Amino acid sequence: MKAVALFESRRARGSRAWDELSEIDRLVLLEAVRQRRKYQAQKTKIYSELYGMRINK
Repeated sequence: MKAVALFESRRARGSRAWDELSEIDRLVLLEAVRQRRKYQAQKTKIYSELYGMRINK
């Protein structure tokens, strides 16, 4: 049976998928994440406002 560490250091893992992406792919991925977070924040704001309106009735 092989012993496996619960927490490996980043250097021990070797290369990551991020390291293999081109600069353009990284920018596209980061922009997609920004847009998704912005959309989630808008959705959360709308739900919070609606929920607040229901409580105040």
